[in-house]
Amino acid sequence: MQLKHYHILLLLLVSATTLKAQSRTDSVTYSINSRFSGGTGTYAPFLSTANQYDRYSFSPNSLTTWGTLHKEINDLKHIDYEFGAELDGNLSENESRFFPGELYIQGKLHFLNMYMGMKQEIFGNQDPELSSGGMLWSANSRPMPKIAIQSHNYVAVPYTKGYLEVKAGLSHGWFDNQKNLKGLLLHHKYGYIRVGGTLPLTINYGVQHVAQWGGQSNLYGTMPVNWNNYFRIFMGHSGSSSASWEDQENALGNHIISQNLGLDLKLKFALVSFYWQSIAEDSPVVKFITNTPTIEDGLWGTSVTLPRFQPLNHFVLEYLSTTDQNGPWHDLDGVIYGGLDGYYSNGLIPNGWSYKGMTIGNPWLTSPNYNKDGSTSVVNNTVRLYYFSGKGMIKTFNYRLTLAYSENFGSTAPIYRDCKKQFSWQLETSTSVNRLKNIELNLGISGDHGTMYGNNIAILLGFSYTGFWEF
Repeated sequence: MQLKHYHILLLLLVSATTLKAQSRTDSVTYSINSRFSGGTGTYAPFLSTANQYDRYSFSPNSLTTWGTLHKEINDLKHIDYEFGAELDGNLSENESRFFPGELYIQGKLHFLNMYMGMKQEIFGNQDPELSSGGMLWSANSRPMPKIAIQSHNYVAVPYTKGYLEVKAGLSHGWFDNQKNLKGLLLHHKYGYIRVGGTLPLTINYGVQHVAQWGGQSNLYGTMPVNWNNYFRIFMGHSGSSSASWEDQENALGNHIISQNLGLDLKLKFALVSFYWQSIAEDSPVVKFITNTPTIEDGLWGTSVTLPRFQPLNHFVLEYLSTTDQNGPWHDLDGVIYGGLDGYYSNGLIPNGWSYKGMTIGNPWLTSPNYNKDGSTSVVNNTVRLYYFSGKGMIKTFNYRLTLAYSENFGSTAPIYRDCKKQFSWQLETSTSVNRLKNIELNLGISGDHGTMYGNNIAILLGFSYTGFWEF
């Protein structure tokens, strides 16, 4: 996003705070936060940086400070607005960074939301707080600038008494410029249906579709940005005769699709959710229509919430596999369509499914910023992951414990002669200070052991101050 666009967003944020058509219950939340990481090894422990919106440095020794400002939409109002801003700063032995971690403004009209800017958000049916990350979206990368329109949560279908609900969204975004590709665009749409309403058992199903398109490539020329190509991108069609050979044979641009299926069970003592997400590339819309998703690959998860058991009131168990890649053959005389998908990578788009060097989807498909040779592609996309994360409260201390074991096979080539195994763990604790109002102290320890990210350990020290402005 150009600098002038930041100025427009800042002006909108300031203007929004002056609106007087709000009730006295509205408030703005602000915070000041800091975290110091001190450790050994080549990298900061994997879990100390993954799924943090690229906020922290990969260096084992670093200081991060960030401030936030948010006003959220009131769900009870038919017309309302929301805005958010975050400024992040890193200082480490290897680099110093200062960047906006979030900057957006959003409006609500009945059941519709529309926003512009960079908003931290997670799509998919995975656990939004404790998951390792969805197949298409996670909290691993910074938010990219977008214009989006979407439903405000699930919306009840008329005449179904709330037992049938739907939600959907459509957005257009801008990727950062790459070494050999500039002006790359994002197309994203999704649709979900949920059945059950207030029943103790509900089922949800949805489809996420993303595409990278447009831009000027030093190697492959220009993909024109026009309504004809947008329609091809929207429908997942192949390119015209003026497109590259690859885009004529497959789909125009780089497409990824993910089907989501979930089941939520409400018990007297617990809320239990089961969820599954698939992933498919190589003209994924065709695969969806012909009912041939890659069943072997995907994310399987269970989330349990125990509101009456504070020592462990929320935990998830997940299994991730991307080892099938839709089979061993990319194409065989048109008989086998696809195969060797190479998730998150694309021959025409060097950076693949990443933003600012960070994987947009599940972070265990390793971010390009880890590449020691300076390459910008996702070179470790064939992975198995066994994952647990749980949190609770013991006396006055909140904690979260995360354990993850991964088997990393590199890319579909593969690039690793042997499977690289890695065990990552992290314990985070926090507590409020009675004499210091609105201040929370944080203490954590995190580590890695294995051949993928090395042997690392770090102590994490931090604090956060949160305040409110009511109007």
